[in-house]
Amino acid sequence: MNLTLTFQLSIYLLISLSSIMFMLAEGGAFPQLVTIPLGLLTLFFTDRWSKFSLSPLWANVLGLFAFLFVCAEFFSDIEGRLLSGAHFLVYLTWIILLQKKGDTQYWWLCALGFLQIAVGSVLTESGYYGILLVIYLFLSIWTLSIFSLYRTRNTFLQQNSPEVIPRLAVESNTASPFQQTSQVRSGVQFDQSRQWLTGKFFWATAGCSISALLISMCFFLLIPRLWVNRSFFNNETIEADTQPLVGFTEKVQLGEMGEILESSERVLELSIYDNESDEPVTISEFVEKFGLDEPLFRGAVLSNYKNGGWSKVRRRSNWRLLNSSELDDQSLYRQEITLEPIGTNVLFIMYPCLGMDMLSNTENLLDIETMEVRQSEPPNRNENTKYNVLTAKKPGDNLELDQLDDPRMYLQLPKKDIRKLIQFTKELMASHPELKSDREKAKFIESYLRDSGNFSYTLNMSIADPTIDPVEDFLFNRKSGHCEYYASALALMLRAIKIPARVISGFKGGEEKMLSNRLEIQQRFAHSWVEAFLDNHWETLDATPALQRATIVAQNATSFSSWKGMTKILSEFWSDYVIGVSYQRQKQTFYDPIFRVGKKLNQWLFNFRSMISGMVVKGKNLLLNPRRWFSWEGGLAVFIIAGLLFGLKWSLLLMIRFVRYLFHPKTGQKKALNSVDIAFYEKFRLLLAQKGLVRNHSETQQEFSDHVQVDLNSDLTQAQIIDYPDRFTKLFYRVRYGNHPLASQESDEVSQKLSKLEAVLSEEKDLPQK
Repeated sequence: MNLTLTFQLSIYLLISLSSIMFMLAEGGAFPQLVTIPLGLLTLFFTDRWSKFSLSPLWANVLGLFAFLFVCAEFFSDIEGRLLSGAHFLVYLTWIILLQKKGDTQYWWLCALGFLQIAVGSVLTESGYYGILLVIYLFLSIWTLSIFSLYRTRNTFLQQNSPEVIPRLAVESNTASPFQQTSQVRSGVQFDQSRQWLTGKFFWATAGCSISALLISMCFFLLIPRLWVNRSFFNNETIEADTQPLVGFTEKVQLGEMGEILESSERVLELSIYDNESDEPVTISEFVEKFGLDEPLFRGAVLSNYKNGGWSKVRRRSNWRLLNSSELDDQSLYRQEITLEPIGTNVLFIMYPCLGMDMLSNTENLLDIETMEVRQSEPPNRNENTKYNVLTAKKPGDNLELDQLDDPRMYLQLPKKDIRKLIQFTKELMASHPELKSDREKAKFIESYLRDSGNFSYTLNMSIADPTIDPVEDFLFNRKSGHCEYYASALALMLRAIKIPARVISGFKGGEEKMLSNRLEIQQRFAHSWVEAFLDNHWETLDATPALQRATIVAQNATSFSSWKGMTKILSEFWSDYVIGVSYQRQKQTFYDPIFRVGKKLNQWLFNFRSMISGMVVKGKNLLLNPRRWFSWEGGLAVFIIAGLLFGLKWSLLLMIRFVRYLFHPKTGQKKALNSVDIAFYEKFRLLLAQKGLVRNHSETQQEFSDHVQVDLNSDLTQAQIIDYPDRFTKLFYRVRYGNHPLASQESDEVSQKLSKLEAVLSEEKDLPQK
């Protein structure tokens, strides 16, 4: 395998991957996409074929132009300020790609690619980026390992001897062992009989990559998470231009919510904790404690109905919910809520509640009459809104919806538009004279719409009669619709019999995450219900058929067997266990369990020490009392002591073998090398011994070889084998200490050389023994 080509392909793959990751993180194709085709062109025309390259002068000129272009981009807009520096990295990468490359240029390419990865990690929270990061880790370690081999090989090719360079560059791995050289430079031995890229190198690189991944995971999980504010330009207000989520604007037209009921896009996330112990509280536990059938997130309050649409009364309120510093945080539940930027300043609250902490750069405003909670400023179009809702553990300590100041506000009716609805409601009540109180009447109308079987739940918004009011069309013609129609019909029918009522838009239900104690609320969980003023307080009524709605909501869920479902799991894991890992979660998930295990281990060691102390005292008493030596206690003690000594001896032997294996894992192979592959040197030594040449114990093999060449110089020179002793010695070093056994072809050639040496020596007379 060509080492140079392998390294160049690796470095360009690494550059391409960093460009793709940066491009995905930014969400735009230019300028990152240009890097890939440019890299392919320079790989062949600049590096392989040397057709063209930038001179240092032109590289500096282009760098100056890139800097000026980046400056213009910096002063364009807010987004340009963030991305201008990142784009400068891309432009520098282009310039270096077009240059003739040495080690310095390759280092710059690696560094610029890494910086692009770092910038991309700030721009995105996608789960795909996590997978690409792992791939980048493996590829970067592989590339740097190849780079190390590449530089080492070049070092050997740059030896001082001019004859070595071409020979090393062209010799194959099957060349004669007497033509191959072994060199050492900077502590690295290089043998031409060995390949640079071997299976051992591949496996070692993979092992390093896996080890690096595991070590980095340990550091990531255990180092305390201290987050930095990710808003780089807090001094500027960005107006939210995101399209508001339908159903939560100032005016809501009937049928609009059907647009989002089929969507699985996330709206908010919720997790609940005990504020005293910081232990997580399950959603089902919280819901059951406060008598709810499902999580209910109260949002917009709609009061006026006209022409098939609801609108809210605009109030300016300086009221706010209390924060945790003003409450006794020991007796509270803490709802941690993250709201996506959906274009509305309404804050969704799961009641009951007592207070609120805004974690984003805004405050909460509370309409004291409707209990609608809003942000004091428009939400940022690119950032989530984070807030904690505080709920008292004792239900009676939480806030109640205030009494109504002006009942007429929630009794208004467009009588000309819904005459039939008003008349029908009055006739329905007249047919049930047993219903006396407002509560009984309200519950009856709720049950009539929900449980009578005359109405069904559907997302189909087909209109039977467009000439009449949509609610009357729902009640008397279609008799099917989604929650907006049920809530509107219930509210208008209650107002028709003088019961104050208002429509609430929010979310009902949610999807519990598989990997964490969090509840995800998607658009398909959007819901409308009614609050009626009964017995001097507001009470929640819901006329929507629950089972039918639950079926439709479940049908619109993402299947986990689909690609979208797998993507959702990946995004959930990345969000919860990488991006969303806070110090609090680290403490609960890692630090606290480690601390508990440490306490248990400490207790176990204390008990073990006490047990050992007791055994020592008993043993001492036994030794000091000879009468007990010949009892059953003495026999048991002898048996235990003998077993312990035997076990200690066996453990020591195993440990010694293990240590030997660690430090000499190829002892068996070396023995085989000594007995088989080094047989050629033994024959060489015996041939010399027959002529009286014996190596002294103080001599090395190389010194002995020099000695032989001097003593047999004339004979060996005449036979043109003067270099045989030196070459046999080098082969001996290679096999004995380099652990490079001879191939079959090499063994045959060595045997021929030994036979020739034996023939030469047999013709000469014996030399005096030294």
